[in-house]
Amino acid sequence: MFKKISWIFLIMLLSVTMYAFTAYSAGKTAEDFGGKIVLILHYHRYDGNYDGWNLWVWPHKPQSLAGKSYEFNHMDDFGPFAVITFDKKWEQLGFIVRLREWEKKDVNADRFVKIPKTGVAEIWVLEGEMDFYTDPSKIDLSPRVKAAFLDSFTDIYAYLSTPMDTKQWFKKVQVTIDGKNLPIKSVTKADPTDISKTKYIKISLGEELKPEDVSKSIQLKIDGYMKKTIICRKILDNSAFYYSGELGAIYKRNSTEFRIWSPVSSSADLLLYDDYNATEPSKVIPMIKKDKGVWSTVIPGDLHLKAYKYRFTSYGKTRETVDMFSKAVTKNGEKSVVVDLSRTNFDGWEADIKPQLKAFEDSIIYEIHVADITGDPSTTIINKGKYLGLTERGVTNSLGVKVGLDHLIELGITHVHIMPIHDSFYLKEGERDQYGWGYDPYLYWVPEGHYSTDPSNPLSRITEVKKMVKALHDSGIRVILDVVYNHTAQTGPGSPFDQTVPYYFYRIDYMGAYTNGSGVGNEIATERPMMRKFIVDSLLYWVSEYHVDGFRFDLLGLFDKETVKAIESSLHAEDPSILVYGEPWGGWGANITFGKGSQKGMHIALFNDGIRDAIIGSVFNKKLKGFALGSRAKETRIKRGVVGSISYSSKIYDFTSDPEETINYVSSHDNLTLWDKDVEVVGNENIALLKKAQKFSNAIILLSQGIPFLHGGVDFCRTKHGNDNSYNAGLEINMFDWKRKAEFYDVFSYYKGLIDLRKAHIAFRMRTADDIINNLVFLPTQQKRVVAFRIDGEAIGDQWKDIIVIFNGNTTPVFFKLPDGNWNQVVNEEKAGNGILKVVKGVINIAGTSACVLYK
Repeated sequence: MFKKISWIFLIMLLSVTMYAFTAYSAGKTAEDFGGKIVLILHYHRYDGNYDGWNLWVWPHKPQSLAGKSYEFNHMDDFGPFAVITFDKKWEQLGFIVRLREWEKKDVNADRFVKIPKTGVAEIWVLEGEMDFYTDPSKIDLSPRVKAAFLDSFTDIYAYLSTPMDTKQWFKKVQVTIDGKNLPIKSVTKADPTDISKTKYIKISLGEELKPEDVSKSIQLKIDGYMKKTIICRKILDNSAFYYSGELGAIYKRNSTEFRIWSPVSSSADLLLYDDYNATEPSKVIPMIKKDKGVWSTVIPGDLHLKAYKYRFTSYGKTRETVDMFSKAVTKNGEKSVVVDLSRTNFDGWEADIKPQLKAFEDSIIYEIHVADITGDPSTTIINKGKYLGLTERGVTNSLGVKVGLDHLIELGITHVHIMPIHDSFYLKEGERDQYGWGYDPYLYWVPEGHYSTDPSNPLSRITEVKKMVKALHDSGIRVILDVVYNHTAQTGPGSPFDQTVPYYFYRIDYMGAYTNGSGVGNEIATERPMMRKFIVDSLLYWVSEYHVDGFRFDLLGLFDKETVKAIESSLHAEDPSILVYGEPWGGWGANITFGKGSQKGMHIALFNDGIRDAIIGSVFNKKLKGFALGSRAKETRIKRGVVGSISYSSKIYDFTSDPEETINYVSSHDNLTLWDKDVEVVGNENIALLKKAQKFSNAIILLSQGIPFLHGGVDFCRTKHGNDNSYNAGLEINMFDWKRKAEFYDVFSYYKGLIDLRKAHIAFRMRTADDIINNLVFLPTQQKRVVAFRIDGEAIGDQWKDIIVIFNGNTTPVFFKLPDGNWNQVVNEEKAGNGILKVVKGVINIAGTSACVLYK
């Protein structure tokens, strides 16, 4: 609506320091605007360009509700503003200034406005500034230094609201440390392609700073600009600040040492609480600064279950936070808790034995969510929606089918992939109607309390996760945790990272804004040494303390390669059988730093969206079909998936060097379920065809080389009723509807049979690229939409000497001429397994939309 303020007007604004603005709401109450409460939000951008900028506002207290977009609908000398009325009273509102549909946020962190007694909150927001004005008489629109970063002991990079001439910097630029001027060697363009007048400058100091200087007040002053506190960013990557030891609350029976890394802090206090619900600490203990920027204090006595937090002073502000290394917390992660982890164990935990895994290719992964698989009210599961629900045996639904853990055992999978269970930000623990996928991480060393039976007991979540892992292990199933290290739910006050060492743990652009490669507002700076250490140490903790067998990394494409190498080498030094895989992509428009091909030779697997799209069609175009429903020209892409995406030939090649590097799948928690995707393509009336496609799609996956991945419930035609992004749709949409297992038991039996077949025959899980190249041959076909291949089972050590697999992507039958001899058929359109269905020779009729497996 408002695109450009005239340059004359802009120059007038910038030519003076203070401005006389008046409040639109002066002397008015909410009733004057026709509402119970009112938010008036003014917005100012230095370039005067407001095209596409709008607001996202939501009630925050006493209850947080979904947000809504609002346009700026008024204009004054400050800039555009919006008047937003609410017909209910709220104590606090949250707001985000955004560009179009989340293309960009003005400030990444959520911000909140308290509603005064008048019912009208009026604020003035400056571009890129976290803090906003509530008093118009104090507004200052002078040019300012928007961001300033110390990136080495001599170099400062700064971004300005308005350009300066770097040729005339002398005596106009000052850098001070605790008020003392530092010598400046030069001020130059940070971007050499800029003209001499630039907003982005590099300041080189005449002498090196010392490591201890990073906790002092370092200020940048430029004549005509408001001064700025300089933030220590890349300088903290220097080895002078790398601490290799243990951090957090280090418990012993007679004392606990509290250790935290915050080199930029000028002071740090330990806050101890006698009451979990207390708002004020019972004791405040000053911490002592040690080497490498670590603060420490030792408190005598047995502090098991003692609540604590930290208070840091840095960059002129004081911040309080929970411990980013918390191993136990109070309800909703409000306080950290000291824990004697030996008291979270139970009889038999130390004797826990991981199920055997000879090779990664032997894995068959099944993705679940704790609440989804245990939450159906029609089952006899006692602990519905809880970790303990996955420990219960002998449980069924009202129709008598096995559910929960017994279902996993019956199906025969080797690994269960559990969607994120590290402590999340938005779930209100223990409250009804709370649901989330867990991709809103808050604390990484402690489980989410909502799935425990008692979130107010810090030990409950820990012990119950261990019981869940033990029950799965005892059932022959390994445990993979879905982990989200690419972003956090919040930055700023909602991030223990930012509260401990502001800005260090996130990627920040040259203008001081959080980059958004994740698509949800921020991205972790995995390349920073102390962030890399945090990630590796926390993963090893889950392995040692919770006996976890693998990790699936959300948006692994945003990780730097050195961190991925450190993760892989550290985990496999601990246990070579740990399965590591992730998504080789980021959010929309992200800079991918670990994509397909990056994993070669690293014993890491990546999700194979190539075979997914070949089989089911594009996930971004619901109506676009794939090979499984008759799409043309997909044969080569199917063949690439069949061979595990290795370099098989000049035409059949993809991104892996070994079959262990590909996770083959057609559906997951993201996008439509397989059933819903096929419904979009063929409609919901042709149940017979839908069932065929449901069997056929994952028959291709389970009969291909590599590691198969199944979306939980796909084996009984799971539906989310067309919802392709159900993270906020609640349990009713997301839960496993176990009635469908009874309804589609033939589909379940088919999946079970395919899994039994794969587990029994190494021919479908060959170990190396050479094994595949030497022992798998594609057979010529006369028909389109047909892929056939032959495996030399005897050469690979399989009990079946000769194997043929045929995929018919046509919806109608085709005839296929078999090589000479009698062939035992074990898979057709209706049944799958190791048992012989019939013996055939010559020409075989392959049903439409089906797989066929034969052997000698």
